[in-house]
Amino acid sequence: MDFDKIFDTYFERVYNKILGMVKNPEDAEDIAQEVFVSVYKNLKKFRNESNIYTWIYRIAINKTYDFFRKNKTTFELNEEILEIEDDTNAHTTMILEERLKKINSREREIVLLKDIYGYKFREISKLKDMNLSTVKSIYYKGIKDMGGTG
Repeated sequence: MDFDKIFDTYFERVYNKILGMVKNPEDAEDIAQEVFVSVYKNLKKFRNESNIYTWIYRIAINKTYDFFRKNKTTFELNEEILEIEDDTNAHTTMILEERLKKINSREREIVLLKDIYGYKFREISKLKDMNLSTVKSIYYKGIKDMGGTG
């Protein structure tokens, strides 16, 4: 895989996603640069188990969350964050999107951070500046309301 081609193909798309979260062009540019440094360093580790953009997108989300943690700011998760573009999981994604529509945005955000992006409750608590027990309560209510066993 050619890094230059990957960069040219995905940089603007990744930058725009990050900008949608951080709302500051300079910060978005810095984070996007970090994303592609990470892509460059880890390209040999990419195993083609998902679409290359899905892999890059996960790196971008993690770098953006790191930015929020470092700056001790909170953020609002917008609907675009759910944009999981791995065609092999399209059916699963459709089911997940339908279930996520059943819960309010606060629950949806916590469920996504925990189950899709792999954050621990304690990390979500710090990221959202919420009490740990509140985060757990919101998560379990969201899972229950989605039709899960909680």
